[in-house]
Amino acid sequence: MSSIERVTAALELREPDRVPTFDVMEEYANIYKIIEKKPIPLGFLFSNKYTALAIDKLAPAINATHVMDHEMDKFAHDRTAASVKLGYDATWVMHVPIWRFHDSKTATDIYGRAYDVVFDKEGNMGTPMFREGLITSPDDWYRWDKRALMRWPERTNRAFKAIIDDMGKDIFVMAGFLFGLFENTWQPMGFERFSVALRRERDFLKRVIKFYEDHFCMMLEAWADAGVPGAIYTDDQAFRSGPMINPRIMKELYNDSFCRITETAHKLGMKIVVHSCGRVYDLLEWWADCGFDGVHALEPTAGVELAKVKEMVGDRMCLVGNVDITHILVDATKDEVFEHVRKSIEDAGKGGGYMIAPTNSHPDISLERLNWMLEATEKFGYYPLKTGA
Repeated sequence: MSSIERVTAALELREPDRVPTFDVMEEYANIYKIIEKKPIPLGFLFSNKYTALAIDKLAPAINATHVMDHEMDKFAHDRTAASVKLGYDATWVMHVPIWRFHDSKTATDIYGRAYDVVFDKEGNMGTPMFREGLITSPDDWYRWDKRALMRWPERTNRAFKAIIDDMGKDIFVMAGFLFGLFENTWQPMGFERFSVALRRERDFLKRVIKFYEDHFCMMLEAWADAGVPGAIYTDDQAFRSGPMINPRIMKELYNDSFCRITETAHKLGMKIVVHSCGRVYDLLEWWADCGFDGVHALEPTAGVELAKVKEMVGDRMCLVGNVDITHILVDATKDEVFEHVRKSIEDAGKGGGYMIAPTNSHPDISLERLNWMLEATEKFGYYPLKTGA
């Protein structure tokens, strides 16, 4: 099978020739090592007291050039190229031209969040660290400048068209962006303020949810027009202990929107996978009811067991992930990586409907161990499965 055929079979809960591999890497350091590209050491510029002062003064002018937007366009293309070069079957490509520098230490996004600017140990810019929301009232949200959000579908269409034109025959591209409806409801106002709105301003929350539902569907249209075959709906809804709010309330607020998002994707001929970190057992059957084709990340460090998830929803959704990023893909031995992959395939691969993938991405993930994960999938992942220890 080709990578496209292999991933399609898994997402349709059919048995492919081999368990597909799915890339979620979003870190500059490993991506640029793979494609042999030298990154710009922005960390030095932002930490040096003299250049940092200049950035503080020039931040508005830097934002006006849209340099970060163009950087995100290039990064989405580069990270896809890295996935192809490593030999993955599918890749989650985030296109997120959303950040604006406030100064050398902080940034804001187009949704209404404030962040700390962060860098990895090699000086590459990392995903900014969320600090707080800037939307303190319904009036703030209605006044918020949403022009950048309205321009985004056109920009993402161009970015993904270039990716598909160059690499669409080599890998199954799953398009994604930040953030999902739940995160966009609570984070720009903060969880405490969101909790108040849940009790006193439910109509306002429904208006916000509807806005982002429409926006997500516009993004799906843009991706489909570019030829993208799949989408990731990324929206962290759980802690390691369980759902962040009562699942009943989640369904009341988001069920219709989730159903419309999956229906839109399917009408456009796309597959769609829901991503949420955390202990998601109490949400799985609801997501399946909403029509998602698959679910990622299935974190073992949150107590999520693949065999249990397979039993719960394995006949309704493709399972994606469960490869640990705290030890297995950071500092484990080769034997540990192979055993983790073998056990994952044994627990979830029977009959198809499973893709091997890390649960998330961070700078300390080892490129060597990612290659071991792919090697182990070649060893244990061909059907009929032979995964016995």
